[in-house]
Amino acid sequence: MLKSMTGFSRYENQDGELTCKVEIRSVNNRFIDINTRLPKSLSSLELPLKKLVKSRCSRGSFDISISIEKNGESGADLEIIPNLPLAAQYLKAFNTIRENLGLKGEIDINTILALRDLVKPEPKEIDESNDEMILSTVERALTELIKMRGEEGINLEDAISNQISCIEKIGQTISSKQNVTVQEFQKRLQEKIQLLANSTELDPARIAQETALLADRCDVTEEIVRLESHLKQFHKLVASSEPQGRKLEFLTQEINREVNTIGSKTINLEVSQAVIEMKSYLEKIREQLANIE
Repeated sequence: MLKSMTGFSRYENQDGELTCKVEIRSVNNRFIDINTRLPKSLSSLELPLKKLVKSRCSRGSFDISISIEKNGESGADLEIIPNLPLAAQYLKAFNTIRENLGLKGEIDINTILALRDLVKPEPKEIDESNDEMILSTVERALTELIKMRGEEGINLEDAISNQISCIEKIGQTISSKQNVTVQEFQKRLQEKIQLLANSTELDPARIAQETALLADRCDVTEEIVRLESHLKQFHKLVASSEPQGRKLEFLTQEINREVNTIGSKTINLEVSQAVIEMKSYLEKIREQLANIE
């Protein structure tokens, strides 16, 4: 069963004096990329969170946002922190301006406090005993995300399977025309040779040999056999319970290679049109596989 790489989930959990809110978004990515937005007090959880996501998902770009609030009085979960290094840089810059321009006057506390980001609220440290609750909340949100990715994957799987079935039917049509196409080519080639030769006497055996060699070059039997094999493998991968996005992308390239070869070798107009139709289906499949895990 295929899974999409696109999803969103939000989950909130209360445990004692804390409320944990988690949001997870995921979009397509060739590999797995995990970005976290955490309060400083939860920075130690960044690595466990990434390990948790990697244990359950193989591809996609994930954004995980976590907020922690203390239940009860508003603001009880915050503390005001002075940004002393920044204040020192401001004061040094002001003194440099005053000295270089020969200005008078003192730089007072009100001037400093009027500047941005010199004091800011920070979440209070969260006791490590709450880590398990936070990780559990993330896991619940991740479960919901994976469920959504699975539901979207079902829709993509139906569309892709239908397109593969269409390619199979077209391939069968080409296969049924193959013998007739080669025979037509041999007949037309022999007629052209006789016309060009006019009254010149030619060796019938040599003509037959050369005609057979040229006809063999437009024979796509091997390509049809490989195409059928690739399509069967495609169905097996789609039915697998494991993430198969990368393998399906590679297999689609191989299918496209066989289709291109058939198109370059055929001399039949109907087959050429069938090849164009197959390539149209393959382009749709490539676009859809870009979002498959």
